[in-house]
Amino acid sequence: MRSCRRGFSSLCTVRLIVLLLPLSSVACATPVIKMPKMMPDVVKEYKSVVVYGHWAGMRDTGVQVKEGDSMTILAKGEIDYWPQMKKSLPPIGTLLIRLGKDAWYRKWWGERDILADTSGNIFLGYPDGPLDSHGEPLKPEYYRDNQGFFVVDIIVWKTEDPVRQADFLEELKRNDPENTQLAYTADTFQRYKEIRLAEQAATQQVEESKAALAALQQGEPVAPAPPGPIAPGTPPSASAVPPPSTPDKERQIAELTERLQNALQALKDLEELKKKLAAQQEREQELTARLTRMQEEKSKPTPVPPVIAIVTPQDGAIVDHEVLSLFGVAEHAAGIARFEILVNGELRIRKAQRDVEVVGKDPRRVDFSERVHLREGKNDLAVVEYSTEGQAARKALSVQFLRKPERVWAVIIGINRYKHLPHLKYSVNDAREFYRYLVEVNRVPREHIWLLLDEEATLDRIRSILGTHLRRQAEKDDMVIIFLAGHGATERDATSLDGDGLEKYILPYNADPKDLYASALPMNEVSRIFQRIGSERLVFIGDTCYSGASGGRTVPVSGTRANLSGAFLDRLSQGRGRVILTASDANEVSVEKDELQHGVFTYYLLEALRGKADFDGDGLITVDEVYRYVSTKVPQATGQDQHPVKKGEMRGQIILGVTGFGESRTK
Repeated sequence: MRSCRRGFSSLCTVRLIVLLLPLSSVACATPVIKMPKMMPDVVKEYKSVVVYGHWAGMRDTGVQVKEGDSMTILAKGEIDYWPQMKKSLPPIGTLLIRLGKDAWYRKWWGERDILADTSGNIFLGYPDGPLDSHGEPLKPEYYRDNQGFFVVDIIVWKTEDPVRQADFLEELKRNDPENTQLAYTADTFQRYKEIRLAEQAATQQVEESKAALAALQQGEPVAPAPPGPIAPGTPPSASAVPPPSTPDKERQIAELTERLQNALQALKDLEELKKKLAAQQEREQELTARLTRMQEEKSKPTPVPPVIAIVTPQDGAIVDHEVLSLFGVAEHAAGIARFEILVNGELRIRKAQRDVEVVGKDPRRVDFSERVHLREGKNDLAVVEYSTEGQAARKALSVQFLRKPERVWAVIIGINRYKHLPHLKYSVNDAREFYRYLVEVNRVPREHIWLLLDEEATLDRIRSILGTHLRRQAEKDDMVIIFLAGHGATERDATSLDGDGLEKYILPYNADPKDLYASALPMNEVSRIFQRIGSERLVFIGDTCYSGASGGRTVPVSGTRANLSGAFLDRLSQGRGRVILTASDANEVSVEKDELQHGVFTYYLLEALRGKADFDGDGLITVDEVYRYVSTKVPQATGQDQHPVKKGEMRGQIILGVTGFGESRTK
């Protein structure tokens, strides 16, 4: 049955080794045209061959053409490509032609002539199923039980002469008046013959008119031309110039000029007629092709895509592990050729037929069991299956990946009023709002957060919390967030590891600008504190600066603005899972704005965490998403004077905030 042939190629493949037979060896087929015994001089070669339905592939006719040869093909017959369903194909739009072994194939649409664009033998065939670019079948087993044939007559013309070609075909038509295909082809050539004769007459008239005008200008008497246009088919002799009838030179010039213009216009009209005729034939071929395609589509069975069933996970499932097992079954009557698994639009797994596991020994059904990696938050999964006949089916589902409840520890420092330094306006506001976000939105327990404001943020207190309490509490799988809003400063130090001769300090409430070494927290010590903390996810967020410029969160201890290296940020971010996010570049100023009631950086940091940085819509705000947001907004708000900086890398993403399901994430 056809379904067997279409579906189980491995069971039904048959190998055919045959040659394209000349018509003389086929008793049940007759040529399309009855050629005379004596071949006319205008024909270079003629052959009638048969293309059988059960032959797979393009067959060599033995007819050789050279590049530039013109040929005409006539075909008749019918091929039953699905005998059980009584599905048939006509030659028009079905017969395939190829010149040479390696050329591309084309379809025959009953055109008047075909111009050879290369040299080689003519190959013929027809399609039943997918083909390669040379017309060779990809499914030769489809042809096995096809019936019927095409009779194909090939005429290779010795020269492209529409007059002689039309006369030859007209004689064949008179001898075979019932042959409708021959009549159509002969009539088409006849139209081109009429155009050619009219072109010859008009061309001769142009030349004679030009010659007569030249002779008249030299003083020789000539006669005026007879009136009237040149009709297609007028023989050249009818355009001869009669003897002169008047010596009136001006009148003769006017008549000859008019005659010349008429002849030139006739040539132009004939050229337009040829274009219209060619366009009409193209439209006819296009209509024929469209009707043929419609018939083919109508006769084809409706393709049925594979059926996919995903056993696990369920759509909408929430999992707490990064690696997910995806298990299911796919089935199609023709068999499964391959399947693909996509995660968030990215192709993760692709397996061909030889790699999939069939159920039992039935090639129609395959099991798939694959492990895929998820990202935190929402994941869109899709399984795509392709049948051996090219139909595809897609099954999609969504899975939420939320890590197991984790402990979050935070140290939040905000200082407006300093004991020995200029005050700031909004550092405490920054710290309080960040604290409020962690508690109310991220659901971090209050007992997991140290909040140090103004006089609470002494050097000893900061050292004790960061170096002792936080170090003892935070374990490997916990997350640590350290937020600082306040002054920073630098001091000359030839031993600086950063190559700029400067030590950078975080200034606590009781910092003394005359003795920073004893009263402030140097970045070298901050780096050591970070290394002592056992957590493998630590984020330091600093809305401060160190350059000593006026108008920002820094103080000029040395009296001049420092030229800082950013290497100290690289040192802070050394170690597994350390990420540093600062308000500005090393030599920039971190500013506050009255209209925001915040430091500019912290204002947009809070906007990002409250949802504006959730660019992928998964309900989770990552460090990278926060940085992407603030690195756009902060420069815009400061006239490009302040550019946030992110340092440090880690495997995967660090989640800083939630918008959709944060309540179940942290405890």
